Amino acid sequence: MQGFALAFNVVVPLVVYMGIGVLTRLLGLFSENTLKEMNAAIFKVFIPLSLFFDIYNADLGAAFQWPLMLWTAGLITASFVAALLVCKRTIPDRADVPTVAQGIYRSNTVLFGTVISRAIAGDEGAAITAALFVVVVPLLNILAVVDFEVMRGGRMNWRKTLWQIVKNPLVLAGIFGALANLSGIRLPEIVCQPLITLGTMASPLALVVLGAMLSFKSMVSHKGRLLAAVFCKLVAVPAVCMTVMALLGYRGAAMASLLAMFASPTAVASTPMAQTLGGNVKLAGEIVALTTAFSVVTVFLFVAVLSNIGLF
Repeated sequence: MQGFALAFNVVVPLVVYMGIGVLTRLLGLFSENTLKEMNAAIFKVFIPLSLFFDIYNADLGAAFQWPLMLWTAGLITASFVAALLVCKRTIPDRADVPTVAQGIYRSNTVLFGTVISRAIAGDEGAAITAALFVVVVPLLNILAVVDFEVMRGGRMNWRKTLWQIVKNPLVLAGIFGALANLSGIRLPEIVCQPLITLGTMASPLALVVLGAMLSFKSMVSHKGRLLAAVFCKLVAVPAVCMTVMALLGYRGAAMASLLAMFASPTAVASTPMAQTLGGNVKLAGEIVALTTAFSVVTVFLFVAVLSNIGLF
């Protein structure tokens, strides 16, 4: 029951936000252009602010575990390679290949990670998760840029790709948050408070916009790719990755943080990323929506199984 309550409390508010977005679509409150502009603002301003302050306020010194970070980064990279190779072989549409691949390997760590790990393992779990953000968030965004750039041109332009990575708002937010934290720099409270408030708007605003962009007709036409992405993201990838980490001996708060990394639904930021880098925006949004909805079941099952075998 505790596992179900955790999943319910984490996921249901996000589903409510998406439902409000669907309502705004039915009422015709926003045009397609307005939604695209809001998506761009979320990706470039609101989510980076949220990420910066998550890392800036974390106790990184006590939570840094380099072996854990390296194994986590290695498994994310392996998931990326496997997802991209499989999608290239099975999906004919070039815009859909990186979109589906991103939906499989890219987790909603910024919005889900701290909530899940803190609910399972308290402040220790949240601190480890924030420390993992320093490595995981830049890595996920770097892989996403590589993902889309490879499929857009069919050939890697390293100079262009590196520039896309360097100017990515989430990568910059993660780096600056870590530098500010580790250097001991403390920003004035009068400046921090309004910025933190804006950052807390990232999740609800992103999900409302996502709900407003959903199209049932489009979802039906994408059903095969959607089902494959949902299964791989919520079942196959976390099952393999959690098994590997359990065999390596990880338990307790570390395992709670790993669950937050691998079992979370697809990142909300993947939708504006697909829009920015030339992917299938509607498909990206549908993958986020369905993985978020179905994660209430899969997170519950993972929490129940891992708790019963003594890994938490």
